Amino acid sequence: MERGIYFDGWYRDNHCYHPSLPFRSMRMVEDLEKYKGTILVWSVMGGGSISLPYLENEAFGEVDPRLRFYGYMNDAEFIAECNKRGIKTMGIVFEVQGWEFPVTVSEDGRSMKQFNVIREGEAADTYGLNEFASGKFDGLFRTSLKDYYPQGIFNSDGERVTDLQEEVAARTFRGEPVHAQWVEVVGHSKTCYQTCRNNPVWREYLKKIMELQIDAGVAGIQLDEAELPITSMGAGGCFCKDCRKQFRAYLQKRKAAGSLSPVYEHIDLESFDYQEYILEKGYASPEESPMFRDYYEFQMRAVKKHFTELADHAREYARRTQNKEILVSGNFFNCMPVYYPFEDKVDVIITEMEKTLFRQPHWYRYISGYSNTKPVIVAENPYGGIVPQLLEMLEAGQGYDLYRLFLLEASVYGCNMSVPYGGWMGNTIKNAFYPPASVTAQVQGFLAEHEEYYSKDSSAMIMVAYSFPSYYWREVTKSGGANALVEDESILFYKSLDMESEGASRLPFWEVIHLMSDRQVIYDVRMFGDEDLRPDRVDVSQWQQYELIVLPECDFLTANQREELEKYIDRGGRLLMFGKTAENCPGWARQMAEKKNVIICDNPASRGEAMELFGQVFEELNDRIAQVKVRVEDVSLQNFVGVHCHRNHGVNTIHLLNYRYDRKEDRVQPIEHVRLEARIPSEATSVRCMDLDGKEIPCQARAAQGRLTVKLEKLPLYAVVEIRC
Repeated sequence: MERGIYFDGWYRDNHCYHPSLPFRSMRMVEDLEKYKGTILVWSVMGGGSISLPYLENEAFGEVDPRLRFYGYMNDAEFIAECNKRGIKTMGIVFEVQGWEFPVTVSEDGRSMKQFNVIREGEAADTYGLNEFASGKFDGLFRTSLKDYYPQGIFNSDGERVTDLQEEVAARTFRGEPVHAQWVEVVGHSKTCYQTCRNNPVWREYLKKIMELQIDAGVAGIQLDEAELPITSMGAGGCFCKDCRKQFRAYLQKRKAAGSLSPVYEHIDLESFDYQEYILEKGYASPEESPMFRDYYEFQMRAVKKHFTELADHAREYARRTQNKEILVSGNFFNCMPVYYPFEDKVDVIITEMEKTLFRQPHWYRYISGYSNTKPVIVAENPYGGIVPQLLEMLEAGQGYDLYRLFLLEASVYGCNMSVPYGGWMGNTIKNAFYPPASVTAQVQGFLAEHEEYYSKDSSAMIMVAYSFPSYYWREVTKSGGANALVEDESILFYKSLDMESEGASRLPFWEVIHLMSDRQVIYDVRMFGDEDLRPDRVDVSQWQQYELIVLPECDFLTANQREELEKYIDRGGRLLMFGKTAENCPGWARQMAEKKNVIICDNPASRGEAMELFGQVFEELNDRIAQVKVRVEDVSLQNFVGVHCHRNHGVNTIHLLNYRYDRKEDRVQPIEHVRLEARIPSEATSVRCMDLDGKEIPCQARAAQGRLTVKLEKLPLYAVVEIRC
């Protein structure tokens, strides 16, 4: 599995200023080797959303001798050093950001005297996308507009563009530009507009950013905010001219296909303007419009189309100019359904946790299934979770065991938590996330030395289906309830109530996997497509290891999915249908319910009642499978143990995490007398248990008749049971 480094490299005790990342140095390269990194995310050449000449300077510009003295280098040189060591750098394309910064320029116009940080009391001009497009300050860098656009920039109306930031801005339904507020440092003079990738001007500009990054030698391209312009919908966007044109064309195409709803019956689609429609009707927001779902579905198709266009361009350019293959990825944020239609266009999934919390095995299992066989690199999110508090503790010399859990949890459940290296801390905290080097090296060293212990193959005997067509609209329109985050005395036990509060929307898939994880069940998540936005890829041959498949309110199933599920049942597999199933094919669920190995579980409206009922039905089925059972002598500590399995080329492992953190002692306390029972494919030839330092833990192991029993006198923070058969 990949070992990611979240490599912003921002400065300690300073703001994290997007989009330009600090100089890279040989000291950083040494740290990357020490941390056993294999791939760097958010790592190099971020300045393209300021201007292309600025980006070219990041890559190839001269470095001041005083910086050279301490081993600093330009980004192309840093990339080359990483390439020598087999460390993959992902060029970061901040594609949703369009910037203007304060600047003071020398009288001859050939150098910046101040930029971004302006000394108090001094007047400043601005530099960014607009000055690049207009040719103002052309003497600042080695390249200028004519090197990239010899004929100038022209928009979809054939107009020459000189105000590039305004041209490519995402706009609200009232016409105002939408700000990317999460990266605008509070109290600091600068302007960042969200941009719209539906605008062909911006797509061509993004292609030039990627070309410069590929010329500099990157191993891959990472498109940040891969879902734009859906990013802007929370602020009432996007209603730029190109979105409106393309939506009109989308509706015309649907009308020709006979698939438009009656709401459009008296609308002239030749002249229709969605922005004018909303304003004329007096809607307070686009969500009130009866066309909102159509508009969202249009944008989902545009997101897929234009992300694919950029990904294809990057790969083709690398082959043509560098004769090499590159990786392509995007920031998939929390991996919600909007990203799924183009998941198959990337080589690695890079994701941020919407809320970075401990004890989220259900989320990791979802992400692992979402990505299929691809590696997953997770980055922490400074908003709405534990990261600010964890950083404070670490800087005070506390919370080291919490940080160990922070890194290990993702790997245990089939993903990888990237090591924060000057990680982003948002737009208000004046600091960057640098965790303790010794602890980082300890965890990363173990992961690197024991790569065979980690894989995407869990050997799970239970599968839970996530039906994209059943859930994507529920996810878009969900309500999180009144209390989104419950804090506790220890940040280890902070939790989100999005899936628990009776005031929150019902999402049975998430409720089911949350319950299963709480009960220490080993399971896989598998994605079901819709044969429209995402091809359906299910096949019964992929389910041979599963003794039970759970369908949590999968109210839409394609013909192929229904057929493959029927084959699975006919071959002896069990199917648990929770709530509404395949309502797009009336009678199918009733027909399936007549089969002896199909179990039906009702889904009452009340979340509490529904999960109590599901829990009873599921527990009986899970007891028959009994893949792994953890038993703690002190039953009050039972839920302090996390467990998951991996299978990798003949090596089977069971991973145990101990969450018994004592705040006063500031460490994880051992859990005594832990008994592990597991099914194994054949007689075990050797069993051993080791801790995070690679030391063997005394244990009693016995294998008989396909069952393995392991007894641990004391479970430390982390233990892995290695089983060779």
